[in-house]
Amino acid sequence: MYDVLNLTIPFFGVIALGAFSRAIGFFDADMGLKLARFAFYFILPPFLFLSIIAAPVEELFNLGFLIRYELATILMLLLTGIASAYLFGFQGIQRGLYGLNAAYPNVGYIGVPLCIMAFGNEAILPLAIILSVDTIVLLVCTAVFVSSDQGGSVASSLGHMGRQLAKNPLILSAIFGIIWAFTGLPVPNMADRFMTMLAGAAAPSALFALGITLYGSNLKKAYVEITLVSFLKLFIHPLLVAILFIGWPGMDKIWVQTAILSAALPIAANVFAMSQYYQVYSERTAGAIMLTTIVASITTPAVLFMLFHYL
Repeated sequence: MYDVLNLTIPFFGVIALGAFSRAIGFFDADMGLKLARFAFYFILPPFLFLSIIAAPVEELFNLGFLIRYELATILMLLLTGIASAYLFGFQGIQRGLYGLNAAYPNVGYIGVPLCIMAFGNEAILPLAIILSVDTIVLLVCTAVFVSSDQGGSVASSLGHMGRQLAKNPLILSAIFGIIWAFTGLPVPNMADRFMTMLAGAAAPSALFALGITLYGSNLKKAYVEITLVSFLKLFIHPLLVAILFIGWPGMDKIWVQTAILSAALPIAANVFAMSQYYQVYSERTAGAIMLTTIVASITTPAVLFMLFHYL
């Protein structure tokens, strides 16, 4: 548990630092929005690109792993998003972001070091697949809800979704990363250093902006929906992944363990960046990220214990 806290407490500490900076008047909500946009457009894309091209291309698409994990991802996002319309009256992008909260784990900032620490370097390949393909699947599913806000025919909705995807820097960086990985070409040294410098700021910039937005948020009226989506993310998502992998055998144990542990992680800070991008559901997303991060400091060691002793 001490090793897990070594990862989660610094994560929480950067968020708290952002909240503190707003509390003392150093930053305000508008500055937090600008910082979040900076992270979304300039910091997170190179981080995602470099994560994808780091994996051996021949192992990047393990179909058995992809089908199991992405089926869980799609079910979590779509069913949660649809249910939110009946439970809370959400529409369009609100439903998409609520589903994204339930299905998007913090693999990049917490999952990578935690899984490698727990399972060794064999966990790198399944992590690379989750980081790349899972992000595309999640963002495409979210775009489906975005397009529903526009109304009109199915063709017009698909066209709008395509335009939204074409303007989304995370999806574009993931697609370019996959294409570049298949070419087998090395990244020029100057470009690699440039992107590495930017990618190094991904975690602190996104989390700091999250803390700025979280401070002063009135979440009392939303505690039911935040508690529900936190429960779905930390308990139902990993349970669904475990059912699909254990109940459908044929996958290497390390890959199964990595998938389950990844699904059990708190909500990714990228979800907050997405909410800021669409300017919808930002404060409550921040609250859900904070709650799942705190609770995960207890639930993640429990999941690791079960993976080591019962799988």
